[in-house]
Order: sequence, then C-alpha cells, then structure tokens
Amino acid sequence: MPFLWVKGSVKDFNLGNVFAVRLKRPTKNGRKQRSSTTTYHEDDHSIPADIPMQPSYLATDPSLQVPINISPGLATSSRVESSARTASDMAQTFLPVVQAVAGAIPLAGSPIQATISGLLSILQAIDRRSQNKVDLDRLKSRLNRLSSHLCNAPTAQDPSEQYRRDSIIRMLQDISAQATQLCNRGLAYTSVTQAIVGCSSEIDRYLADYSWSSQIHTRNDIHEIRKTLVRHEEMLMSFGIPGQSSVGSIITLGFVTLVDATNRSHTIPMDVCDSFERFNKQLQLLFERNTIQAQIQRQYMEQGQYDLCIDDDKQVIPLTSHEWPSIEAGTKIVMRVVFEQETSFRVDYRCHFCGAVNDVGVESIVDSLQRQAGCSIDCRRCGRRFQISRPRSSAKRSTQSSVPRTEAEMYIQNFHIQQTDAGRAAGSHGVRVLDL
Repeated sequence: MPFLWVKGSVKDFNLGNVFAVRLKRPTKNGRKQRSSTTTYHEDDHSIPADIPMQPSYLATDPSLQVPINISPGLATSSRVESSARTASDMAQTFLPVVQAVAGAIPLAGSPIQATISGLLSILQAIDRRSQNKVDLDRLKSRLNRLSSHLCNAPTAQDPSEQYRRDSIIRMLQDISAQATQLCNRGLAYTSVTQAIVGCSSEIDRYLADYSWSSQIHTRNDIHEIRKTLVRHEEMLMSFGIPGQSSVGSIITLGFVTLVDATNRSHTIPMDVCDSFERFNKQLQLLFERNTIQAQIQRQYMEQGQYDLCIDDDKQVIPLTSHEWPSIEAGTKIVMRVVFEQETSFRVDYRCHFCGAVNDVGVESIVDSLQRQAGCSIDCRRCGRRFQISRPRSSAKRSTQSSVPRTEAEMYIQNFHIQQTDAGRAAGSHGVRVLDL
C-alpha cells in the first residue's frame, strides 16, 4: 500500500541527518571554507567571547587590534544558502496545497496529510535553524567590531569616560558568554531566536546610554572651557593686556571690540553684550584701574556724559538702553564723550579740542547734511574723531553738573558734539550730559 510506504518513511526519518546535511559548506580543494570574520567552529561551537578588562594604557597597543578579513568563499556560501532557502520556501508554499487535496483521498488522505504536516514542521525548523545561525554570526561579528573599536580607541582622559568604557566591556563579555551558550544549544529552537533578539537589543540599549552620557559630559566640558576663557580674558584685561593676541582666533568668535574714548581697544566677552545694563557694568569694571585714561573716562561715566555707538565710517548706530540691537561677535563698539554746543548756522565742523574748523564747502552741503544725520569725521588738525548732531525734540536732558575741563581731558580722542538752542546751552558751559 502506498500509505504504508509513506508511514514507514516518516518513521525512519532522522532529524539529525537533515541537520548534518544543512551544516555542510561548499568545499574547495578538499577543505571546508569558513568565513574568517568569526572564529566559530562547527565542532566545538566556540566564539571569541573573552574581551579583557585591560588598563587604559594598553588601549592603543597595535597587538590588541582585531583584524577583520572576509573569506573568498563567503560569497559562494551565501549563494548556496540562498538557493536552499528558495527551494524550502517553494516547498512550504506548495505542500499546503497538496495537503488540502490529499484530504479527499480515501484511506490514504489522512496519513498523507500527517506526513506533509510533519514535513512542513521539519522545513520550518530547518529554516529557523538556518536563520538563527545567520543572526548568531551577525551578533558575533558585531561583538568583534565593538571589541576592535574599544581596543583601538585613544586613552580615556577622565575617570567618567573610563567608567563608561568599562561598562561597555562588561556588557560585551556577558553577551559573548550568552552567544557561546546559544552555539551549544540546538539552533532550531524558538527560544534561541528570542535570545538572539534580546542580545542585540541589550547592545543597542548600552550604546544609546553611552552616547547620551557622552553628550552630557561633552556639553559640560564645553561650558567649563567657555567659563575658563572668560575668566582668563577678564584677568588679562585687569592687567591691561589685550586678550585677543593671547588666545588666538577662538576668542574672536566669542568677543566684541570696544574702542574707548581715548581710542584704546579692549576685548569684551559676548556674555555681557546682550543688554545695555550688563555692558555698562563691564565698562565700570574696565575703568577701575588707576591709569589716567581710566580715571577720566570713569569720571565722565559717573556724570553720564558718554554714549556708545557702532561706527563703520559710513553710519553711526547709537546704542542706548532703549535701543540695544543684537550684537554679533567681532563687532566694534565705540565709546564717546558727549559735549553740548550751541547751534551754529554755518556749515562747518569745529573741533571741540583744537578749535580747527573742518569746512566742507558750500558745494558739499549735501554731504554736510548726511554727516549731521548720522556720520562721523576725523579732525584735519588733531585727528580726533567726532560727530555733530542735533537731539530729537523728545530727548530728555539731565540736570547733573558737567565734568570740569582739565589737562587730562586732552586724552579724549572720540567724542560727540550735541548741538542745542542758544538759550538751552547757556547754562551748560559748553558741555551737556546725555541721558542714556
């Protein structure tokens, strides 16, 4: 009877023989070909599971570097396994149809269905074993790569970094031990599939935690470096040493240049450039020194007879507590002493210090009006830079006393002449206080 032959075939079917056939690899010159990306052996099911907990000074030892080579037979083996997988898929697609048709056969239908069901289970177990083997090889290869990266990494610079590396090493050792145990088990089990997925997820979680922790420490290190640069610059300024030349172009990216009323340049950190109040406090610290230039400017600041602006030779942009724009790194801010002068109908620019008249001529009256609208000029005799302007009608005027004229005032190189009506300027002795 045909069904007796089928039943006998199923009874004599040896599952181990099927596995032994699937484990064989293509041969070349009588020797089995294996991928050298892992050291897995089919006889003892071993992998390179030991990752040494080595000191940090051995991290860059060339002898610890793990080379990864690809065997020439790997591509051939992949093609054979792919063909076997295709044949198995076709069989698993065709056999359920035969199983359904066999149900209509009298007497032999049930044994045939049982046989096909068993054969389908065998094929599924073979496919699961094959897939688990591929996934396990990938897991071992990933462990080798991570181990190689750790061995070739530069020496840890701080204890926190070394602690993170030690955690990764312990994790890799645990995963390697689990992978070794999986190799000693039957790869056709579903539990092996779940264990491989769990190992891969554990590696992903550790790497994500490592990356997150590294980013936190990196941001903290950047913040500490920034604070150190600011303290260093403040210390240099307290000794009257320009900071830009000492720390190079990195400082330029985070500082602005202040040209004070005596035409000296100072480097100011960007941290205090977000408002007029903070910038003004920085000026007070800057002029606490006992030099004559600092003393005279401090005196004008105490009386409020100064202003701040951005002068780019084409336009003067005032900087006040009411109009403080966004300051970019590298901007040059000019500090000027403010004097009040009676309005003149002549188109000239008389220097407040040397008295030289900077006449622009009748034909240049348009240029004169443009200068009065917001430009500065350089005195043709003493070289001081100044601007002459008229205040807006809504501008407030202070009643504080003006700074008395002294010889020290000759240090002033940048100033602003504010023209007013004759009656308003009569009691100010030629100098007014600008309300900021």
